[in-house]
Amino acid sequence: MRPIRKAASKAALAIKTEANDSLQDNSDPAINRGDKDDDAFAALMANRSRPTPGKRTALKPSEQTPKSRTLGTNDSIHVSFGALPDLEDLISDASQTRRSGSHPQSYHHFTSLLERQRVQDALVAWYDIHHRKLPWRVDYFKEFAQTSEEKGKEENPSRQQRDGQRAYEVWVSEIMCQQTQIATVIPYYNTWMEKWPTLADLAAADLEDVNKVWTGLGYYSRAMRLHQGAQKVLKEFNGILPSDPVILEKQVPGVGRYTAGAIVSHAYNVPAELVDGNVIRVLSRLRAIGGDVKSPKVVDLHWQIAKELVHQERPGCFNQALMEIGATICTPQNPKCGDCPVQTSCRAFAEVVDLKRSREETLGVSKKRSSGDSINDDGEDDTCLLCVPDMDIDTKDIGQVTQYPRKAIKKAPREEECAVCILERIVKDTESGKEKSLFLLVKRPEKGLLAGMWEFPTVEQDQLHGSAKSNTKASSAKQGSQPATTAPLSTYKQRSAASQNYLESTLGFDHLLRRCTKSTQRRDLGQAQHLFSHIRKTYHTEWVVIDDTKSEGSSDEKPKGTKAPEMQWLTVEELEKAAIPTGINKTYQLMQKFKAGQLVGNRGRKRKGGDLLNSQEQDPAEKVSSRTKRVKAECGLASISKFFSPATSSSER
Repeated sequence: MRPIRKAASKAALAIKTEANDSLQDNSDPAINRGDKDDDAFAALMANRSRPTPGKRTALKPSEQTPKSRTLGTNDSIHVSFGALPDLEDLISDASQTRRSGSHPQSYHHFTSLLERQRVQDALVAWYDIHHRKLPWRVDYFKEFAQTSEEKGKEENPSRQQRDGQRAYEVWVSEIMCQQTQIATVIPYYNTWMEKWPTLADLAAADLEDVNKVWTGLGYYSRAMRLHQGAQKVLKEFNGILPSDPVILEKQVPGVGRYTAGAIVSHAYNVPAELVDGNVIRVLSRLRAIGGDVKSPKVVDLHWQIAKELVHQERPGCFNQALMEIGATICTPQNPKCGDCPVQTSCRAFAEVVDLKRSREETLGVSKKRSSGDSINDDGEDDTCLLCVPDMDIDTKDIGQVTQYPRKAIKKAPREEECAVCILERIVKDTESGKEKSLFLLVKRPEKGLLAGMWEFPTVEQDQLHGSAKSNTKASSAKQGSQPATTAPLSTYKQRSAASQNYLESTLGFDHLLRRCTKSTQRRDLGQAQHLFSHIRKTYHTEWVVIDDTKSEGSSDEKPKGTKAPEMQWLTVEELEKAAIPTGINKTYQLMQKFKAGQLVGNRGRKRKGGDLLNSQEQDPAEKVSSRTKRVKAECGLASISKFFSPATSSSER
């Protein structure tokens, strides 16, 4: 085994490189170049060795003698205090695993405390030099270390407030970064913190304003939970997020195990583990975990390793180092293994080296061990049952580092469709007497996809297909045939009828539609698509204009009754500023393009990715002449009516 001093040389060399770079602009001829390097390196190392609260001490010679203890979470995994394995040892283990076709559970753990400490120190040293500068990143000890006056005080209000503010900033950044790229998050985070700099400010904010600032980030339930969580923390925890990850996860809406670990480790310096996609990739390669990454047991193994490995004195920086390595070095494709500070502890890299040697050498075994040596020193039968055989893996990267983590076949997002009705109501302004347009928005349920968001009146797929089934059954009964067993794809006629029924029965606008039957115009605008993480949704869009200028009804008329969802009428200016989901905004853009003459409704026309509508469904009177395909912005509402098909009366339906 190599001595521990030599094993940590890679991190030290990285630090020395930083020292050399800092001296490039110094041209003092009186100082020898070698002395300058040594002095700068010594200064950097001296700064790093300054005592910090809870600073670990070097192991005494007596403590380096081989000992072992059993981890509380797994009685079959033993940890040694003595031997420090290097890359050649890992290559030997990989060779034995390749030849035998199996390996023990200990293959996936850091069974040496010295190896664990080497990984911790190397990652933290690398992070101190190479981490990206992000607006929410702060070193706990550099910014919030206790002053001498604060030492000895169990509760210090100013310190508590500082840590609480830091926890709020970490919380916001972590929620924003879920399923979203860092470059996208940064401007949103800056805008958010300018608008609501403290947790109390967020708690007092209006949810509509919160959703508006969030617009474009997706997964809108995250914004709602942040708002709800801030209100709960202000009410139950005096405005300061708890420093206990268990309480955070159980009591604060939208905070899971990962977010709780991130908040307490970054803001409160509590040694709490965390696991996200980047951490899973790094740990699965460090320990060559070949199980299905979606399997609960494999996920639990990653959490266990993260808990074993977390730095006790600088948990926040260590956790960020793991994520930073995954984002910049240990990437999904083309990882930069040559720049990795923990390469000598990486089993995936060792397997690549072993496979290369096996192809070049006759025996293909490690020079340090014979093929008869056992990885499991105690001889117990603890064969790993989590790893999937190579033949069952859905990857072309066998024999490469990128084969980890191993994933199951990704399911294609399910297809869904809905009918969107852009209801535009023309009324007279009571003050100016001029005509103006109002658009109806309906609030979605508080649970489910896009919970609590505002949208145009929308008939979802289950209601849409339910209506189609009813129509099919009635048609089949008339013809004396059996009804279809599956719901067919909806037609424009079915969607229009479903939207009409939704407006009348659910929203309670039957009186408005009956009053304005003769002045109502309809137009099929085609479809827009939006891809969620698990759903590809098609928004079939219909534009309905009601001329209500001659009626005496109020311009903000709302239906009577308590069962109807919350709704509101907005002007064009208000609508363009409203926080509506991206998919619904795409339908609004369809209408805008149609008005500008850039799009013609798809009645009877072939659209990219769509089918030609049944020619029997198209009324020749509905065809749009080439002369009327373009509508200029200055045209009046009377001109727009030329582009609509006549509304179907209630008797015809």
